[in-house]
Amino acid sequence: MKLKMEKHIEIKGKDAQLINKAITDVIKDFTMRANIKKLKKLRVFVTKDPVNVARKIIIPRVKLNRHSEIREWICQNAPSFSYWGEGQPPTIMMDVNENIFKNRNYYAIKGLFAHELMHLMNKLDGIEDELEDATEKASSYIFFLLAKHKDVKPFTRDGLLSSLIRVTTSSLLFIKDILANTRAMSFGFDDELYENYKISLEGVKKEIKFTEREIIKFLKRNRKHVLDDAFLTYLGLNTSWITFKMFHNNWYKELQKLVSIEVPSIIKKNCDPILKELLNLRSANDEKQIAKVIRLTQQNYFNVVHYFCKKLR
Repeated sequence: MKLKMEKHIEIKGKDAQLINKAITDVIKDFTMRANIKKLKKLRVFVTKDPVNVARKIIIPRVKLNRHSEIREWICQNAPSFSYWGEGQPPTIMMDVNENIFKNRNYYAIKGLFAHELMHLMNKLDGIEDELEDATEKASSYIFFLLAKHKDVKPFTRDGLLSSLIRVTTSSLLFIKDILANTRAMSFGFDDELYENYKISLEGVKKEIKFTEREIIKFLKRNRKHVLDDAFLTYLGLNTSWITFKMFHNNWYKELQKLVSIEVPSIIKKNCDPILKELLNLRSANDEKQIAKVIRLTQQNYFNVVHYFCKKLR
């Protein structure tokens, strides 16, 4: 059965033609090289207003459950993403405000679309559900950490619980991204993925900076999310090069340079071992390695919190 595509492209003219060609070419490539025939329908939104479109895609038919944090994160930040909710067709949304669209980079657009399509294929094959189950099992470690914690504002136990849930949820998203990239690169989309990351990450070193002094200042104002942001931003940006290094593709070095943002040394010290373990991730079936990554992320975030708690006493 031929894949039915429902496209909603808000822009017109040559830009729309370029985007449409990139989408169509990726589908053709995967139809020839991958078992995409199981995917019967696909909705694609290419929008100037990602927040409102994200809300329309995600909110109407969902119930509050263990993945509510993911939906909240998407609706607040609305990057390009894929989503497959119960009773809804698989959906990809792409934000035309991203640099790859402004630069009209055909290969980068292909890379982004291929990445999001692989998320849907992983969902179809049960891979993302396996990841979620493995992550949920590993999440019990949070309560072990909470039992060791002594309240220091803004890190009360309730506040720390909230942060650990956010860190765990984000770790799951990072792992999903790595496995989506692994699948895309196994079908030869190295160039396209690299183009997408290269353009998307240009300038982040100038735009993003976290200093220990600034973090402490915000923590004293009861704004603990700044520490969470610093930890997750450094970790998340660096997952961009993981799959390239797995495949022994030297472009990983270029991506490492692009994402070498300034963060306190304590954050680097605790995030770098997590990145090292992510390099050992091979499939969603490896529950032991997934649990190791999730618990290490929780533990090392906890280490960073305790470091700053001592500074606040």
